[in-house]
Amino acid sequence: MIVKRVMLMVEWQVGQLVHGVVDYARTRNWHLILWHAGDVRKALREWRGDGVIAGVLYPDLFARKTVSGVDWKLVSLVPLKGPTLPYTLVREDDAAIGRLAAEYFIRCGYENFGVYSASPRGKSFGETLKKHGVGRCARLSTNAPEKLPGWLVRLPKPCAVFAENDWDASDVINSALLSGIAVPSELSVLGVGNDDCVCHAPAISLSSIDSRLYQIGRCAAEELDRLIDGGKPDKNGIFIPPAPIPIERESMDFAVRGEPRIREIVDYMRGHLEQRLPIHSLALRFGLSDSALYKLFASEFRASPKQILLELRLKQADAMLRMGNFTMKQIAEGAGFPTLGAFFEVFKEKYGCTPGQWRKSLSRFTTMQEEQR
Repeated sequence: MIVKRVMLMVEWQVGQLVHGVVDYARTRNWHLILWHAGDVRKALREWRGDGVIAGVLYPDLFARKTVSGVDWKLVSLVPLKGPTLPYTLVREDDAAIGRLAAEYFIRCGYENFGVYSASPRGKSFGETLKKHGVGRCARLSTNAPEKLPGWLVRLPKPCAVFAENDWDASDVINSALLSGIAVPSELSVLGVGNDDCVCHAPAISLSSIDSRLYQIGRCAAEELDRLIDGGKPDKNGIFIPPAPIPIERESMDFAVRGEPRIREIVDYMRGHLEQRLPIHSLALRFGLSDSALYKLFASEFRASPKQILLELRLKQADAMLRMGNFTMKQIAEGAGFPTLGAFFEVFKEKYGCTPGQWRKSLSRFTTMQEEQR
């Protein structure tokens, strides 16, 4: 059996992505080398393996003149400029990430927005807000981090801030706290990457969009395997969509609103999801008429109580799916769906896949584990 020799070159801390590449390499018996330091240009010139997966931003690194005479294949995790070696781009779908963040904030009822980004995902965030015609959006480039504290102070409150990634979002939280800005009551923060370590580093844990870095790593490795076997580079690139449900932690509170009763009602919903919650009974419990309850939710969330309740049930189902130790029946019951069929129908309509397909796509679950359920 011929063993393929592959080098993985990444500059930033992306443990999940590396994990995805390593897991794929094990299944194919690759000889995988992890470049982590030293002269990157020299490393490439001297590389005599079969392929490279690269996530490095050095200018002209893969220009033909720089690596002339090489016969290895290339998959890049970042767009390359100028005349380069033929390659396939494999990365997050930045446009989809920006849309997801904006639509999530809109569903939460925010009217003031900020975006801390210098990439297409930040542009997509702003364009989505504009398309929906909601609120104002302040912008700050991650290329100007020295302006972050003052920018956060000037934002109208309460404000929802979308950051380029979890590292930048953590900077937003820390800068806010040092400036005396309350998180999440004055500033709700959403990052990208769902790196568990980074998300729990700040004093207030970070909510994040799972950009599916593990899947990106596996996809990049699979694509490189195809190229080494004689396949042609995909000129259109391969873009992995984010997980459809942002992971909520302390920096983003669904119930933070100006109306005190909203938090109380939503907290009650969240704590009783496994029960039937007729809207009429909910209204009576909080001393409201049905119409008053609907008006309250419409003004705060731009949604009905039923829509918010469904949103909470789906968030609970997603959390249980990620834990991995519940059957589908237990998840349906725990999230308050009347039947397993109703759970499957609502989940697929909302996210375009069944709960089983979604769990199977998560990085922590194997086909064997899925079959055992």
